[in-house]
This record gives sequence, C-alpha cells and structure tokens, in this order.
Amino acid sequence: MTILRCACLVSVQNDKLLLVRVRENEHWYLPGGKIEQAELPEQALQRELLEELGITLHPESIDYLYTVQGPAYGQAGEVELVCFTACWENQPRALQEISEVAWFGWQDSSILAPAVQILCNQFLNQSH
Repeated sequence: MTILRCACLVSVQNDKLLLVRVRENEHWYLPGGKIEQAELPEQALQRELLEELGITLHPESIDYLYTVQGPAYGQAGEVELVCFTACWENQPRALQEISEVAWFGWQDSSILAPAVQILCNQFLNQSH
C-alpha cells in the first residue's frame, strides 16, 4: 500500500482551524505538503508553507504535535500527516496550487479531507 507522508501545520485561533483548499477540490486540508526523500518533516513544513502560503515559520517555534494516518483523498493508498504547531510571520495567502485559505470551526467537519477529519476527531477527544 502506498503511504504519502506530509508535514502539516495545525494552527488554532479563536477556536478556528487554519485550512487550505487545493485547486478546485471540494475538501479542505491542513496547510503543508509532501515530505521529499531525505528531507526532515520540519524542513518540508517550512518549505511548503513558504511556497504555498507565503509565511515564514520561526524555526525554534516548530513543535511536533502528533501523526495521524488515514485514507488519501482522491487517490489510492493512505496519507500520513506529521503535524506541528509553529509561529510565523506574514498573513497566509493563497499561492501556487492553493485556491483558498480560511479559518473554520470544528463543527465544519463535512468539508474536511478524510485524514483531516480523523485528526480533528482525535484533537477534540484529547482537548475535551
């Protein structure tokens, strides 16, 4: 089975989660992207967020949160989300293949890609 490893940012402000929509997909994802061969997850996170959202992470603030695995949306196999929190500079904006950036409440789970739904359910169970 194919497993796609991705580094993702989990950012919550005012009980809302930062999400992105890629191209014309109907579902939303955590910001981040594929971890390249010989690349550390933290490096992938910094690279992807700069390329796709124009934000620069403070390297010392990058903190591993957890890893979640679930079905890959729109393709065969699984996706493994290596999740981090971090502080950054600049306002996130849609660049490259990102078509939208927005903050969503936890109740909006129907718009999430399957692996992100799993992550949100785990997060809610841990925090409540």
